[in-house]
Amino acid sequence: MGCRRQSRTATELAVSLCGTDAKGRAYIERVVTHNISRDGALLEKVRGPVRVGDTVVVRCADNTGRFRAMWEKYENDGTKRLGLMRITPSNRIEDYDMPENEADEYERPRGAARRRNVRYKCEVAAELRLKHIQTPMWVTSVNLGEDGCAVNTLVSVSAGTELNIAMWLAGEKVWAQGIVVTSLYGLGTGIHFTSMSKQGREHLKSFLAQLTEIIPDRRGESAVEAQPCLATEEREREEFTVSIPLIYEETPVLE
Repeated sequence: MGCRRQSRTATELAVSLCGTDAKGRAYIERVVTHNISRDGALLEKVRGPVRVGDTVVVRCADNTGRFRAMWEKYENDGTKRLGLMRITPSNRIEDYDMPENEADEYERPRGAARRRNVRYKCEVAAELRLKHIQTPMWVTSVNLGEDGCAVNTLVSVSAGTELNIAMWLAGEKVWAQGIVVTSLYGLGTGIHFTSMSKQGREHLKSFLAQLTEIIPDRRGESAVEAQPCLATEEREREEFTVSIPLIYEETPVLE
């Protein structure tokens, strides 16, 4: 079974992308499609302030549709690719007849494991403090490992956002600094830990040692017993200290 609900057609169309930014200001820009399906599109060369989870309007000639931004990927030239899903049954954004829903055999390529450390299925309470946002966000983790975690969030968080995260592990509050690496609307947010105190990391490792259900790293894999890797052995010999300044003064200073 593939990863897509509908087949895609590689098509380059010049379209207008319209929406409003976080401050309520309207924007419009000309972009091109990379491929399209009956209820979605992949846009290229996007420079506007659209974020994952935003509702946008796409116009192509006389056709207009409302879409939700589902994912984004930044390119080396500063632009990004934007995956869209239709949320209104309006006319298609192009004039060609597209196939109805059908089986799709596409699978996302993944030649190697994404993670250096094992992830465990784990639900713990966590507090997120995003850079430039004073109000903390209370979330629950989906999985947890030595180098990161995934959490359920009610709103999308842009990839690359720096943050502080506090996790309640066996009654103890452990702080870490991290960066958002993935954010899929409705599917949660992936966080990579960039800095953690030595004491906090030791408590995290002790907590993880009590967990048993491993999250497979690649689709189709079954959970296997964790094997130590060179990166893990090197990390065990390091003295973990804070490498970047904390975002908020009221957040406890990591030792």
